[in-house]
Amino acid sequence: MPKASSDKILERLRKICLSLPNTKETNNFGHQWFRWKEKPFCIFSGTPEEPLLSVKVPKRDQPLFLEDTRFLKTPYIGQHGWISLQTAKAPVNWEEMTELIESSYTLAGGKRYGE
Repeated sequence: MPKASSDKILERLRKICLSLPNTKETNNFGHQWFRWKEKPFCIFSGTPEEPLLSVKVPKRDQPLFLEDTRFLKTPYIGQHGWISLQTAKAPVNWEEMTELIESSYTLAGGKRYGE
């Protein structure tokens, strides 16, 4: 199966992230950040050849994800429970990614406040 282009991945990511209430996209440090209010819940980074999709997971769950070679601890913010899916390692499982994004959105506060 051919790898999806960086643009196609970002396009799909936008649809998922921006469909959640009170979200917006910002550009920080040259990367696309998706935020609930001002709190980030998903980041699109990496390079065009090796895009990364980053989300926050509960810190206690982070080691479980890091056992999977598709994931790595997100540079600079990994100590806070962030993981990054290396899209060059395998095609993106969008069902899995949607669940991770929605969970990260909740961790940012989205659903706690009736969002």
